Amino acid sequence: MLGRYCFRCHGAERQRGDLDIESALEARPLVKRLDLWKNVLARLRNEEMPPRKARQPAAAERAGLVSWLDREINEFDYDSVDDPGFEPVRRLTRVEYANTMRDLLGVDLDLVARFPADLSGTSGFENSANTLFMQPDLLERVITAAEDAIEAALPASRTTPEDEARFRRIFVALPGGDTSPVDAARAILDRFLLRAYRRPPTGAEVDEVLGQFRSALEAGASFEDAVKRALRVPLVSPHFLLRVEAACDTDASWQIDDWELASRLSYFLWASMPDDELLELARRGELGKPDVLASQVDRMIADRRSSTLGTVFAAQWLGFDKLGVRVRLDPIENPWCTDTLMDAMKAESAMFFVALIRDDEPITRLVDGRFTFLNEELARFYRIRGVTGEAMRRVALTTPLRGGVFGQASILATTSYRDRTSPVLRGRWILADFLGTPPPPPPPDAGEIPEEIEENDRLTMREKLELHRRKPQCRSCHDQIDPLGFSLEHYGRFGRWRERRDGRRIDARARLPDGTEFEGLEGLRRVILAKRRDDLVRQLTRKMLSYALGRQLEYYDEAAVRRAVAALERDGLRFRDLIREIVTSYPFRFKKNRATQESAGATR
Repeated sequence: MLGRYCFRCHGAERQRGDLDIESALEARPLVKRLDLWKNVLARLRNEEMPPRKARQPAAAERAGLVSWLDREINEFDYDSVDDPGFEPVRRLTRVEYANTMRDLLGVDLDLVARFPADLSGTSGFENSANTLFMQPDLLERVITAAEDAIEAALPASRTTPEDEARFRRIFVALPGGDTSPVDAARAILDRFLLRAYRRPPTGAEVDEVLGQFRSALEAGASFEDAVKRALRVPLVSPHFLLRVEAACDTDASWQIDDWELASRLSYFLWASMPDDELLELARRGELGKPDVLASQVDRMIADRRSSTLGTVFAAQWLGFDKLGVRVRLDPIENPWCTDTLMDAMKAESAMFFVALIRDDEPITRLVDGRFTFLNEELARFYRIRGVTGEAMRRVALTTPLRGGVFGQASILATTSYRDRTSPVLRGRWILADFLGTPPPPPPPDAGEIPEEIEENDRLTMREKLELHRRKPQCRSCHDQIDPLGFSLEHYGRFGRWRERRDGRRIDARARLPDGTEFEGLEGLRRVILAKRRDDLVRQLTRKMLSYALGRQLEYYDEAAVRRAVAALERDGLRFRDLIREIVTSYPFRFKKNRATQESAGATR
């Protein structure tokens, strides 16, 4: 039936709308191309495809095809698949590199300002392995950064307590008495390489770096200068710049060792290297014990370094990392839109997310949290009184106009156009990014809002979209998208509250396809929690697991997602439980070679 009705437009030779159903059929099980088949299923159910002018299947044929696709993609037994996935070698991101250098050397410098920007991978995160290759120009800048960092961390003249502390942290031995310069250097390098490589160095690796020390010493360098020259070597080594896990020559999945587990934990929760406690537990082979792992998760979340779960993970998931970079306003036309305001907007969202984790709040607090983080400038922008000073601090909210991520200016700004708000952008962001349920792509003949409607100032945005939705091929998507966006129309392009738009009172009423009516931010919160809570929990689980693994999730990861969601449902949907479920999950603790991927359907 697919061949009879679909391949003519969506086959290997002609891929209208970039949709090749013919080739997709060859990838079995069909859940390997889940998004594509969900799109096909929705189009068939809504009788949008085949298009009305094309040959149509009989009602019984359509019903049979819909039933078959529904079984194949919605009733697939994911537990039958034994595949934890494979995390390939990848370099450190800019953030991970900067944080690792800070924690390794004890000095916080802007080392990555001239590094090329990291790209978001198919996972939506910059730590995705499919984008983290080593460019030649990056390697040149890494060499310069290593030299600058060593000089800053170990200045020749140590005049402050911080200078002395950094020196003693690295120079764990000094020559004198029975300790020769080479013996002292070996002790220094043994410890330094353990921390830099995130695992015990081999004898050959220590000897290679020790050779640089000997050469410098023989050339007349002092002991300290010779060590500093040697320390530059590991900082440009692939063992430092790349996250490498040991290979295993087997067709079966295998459990990663404790050293690798320490790195997975630290780069997930801190976006940085393991600290001494993690490395010591790995050395003793105790990190993987369930009680030890649970206590380490709690310790690491309490550490200030876990703020990267807000500034990196949440920022990239929710999209507010774009604020001040790709999303900003002309400062001449909008003098109120300062860099400090945009920094505070981003900090509000990041700090709110991290507070939910540290306080072990329910995941639903993302929607209905009744506190936020403000400084004087952002509070004035929100028209909230009683907040003074530049420092961000936690503020209990008494106004219903703010609260949860939907009321945060960073989110509202990044889901607007430069010159106006867009119910479509905001509604689609809620469906696709926040809930993980994107509407199907628009059909090829959907078109844009006609210019004569778009530029008609006598029409409200609601009226323009209503005219656009009169097309049958547009209504099915816009009925899902537009109501969510309309509920936020009281918030301007940068999230400032307003009563009117273009002189007209704003209408924030909305109606879902099932007839549910609601209004404004408060109504949106109620609808999301009443009707879409499960989608939010699942989306956060998928996104956090993908970020933790550093790769796009595949169909064989679905079993781990479902087990985590089920555990969360039993225990109150707590943030801390989600993190524990991820770090004990099959894909986080195991891996499997990709050479055996096609035979991955073996039952456990």
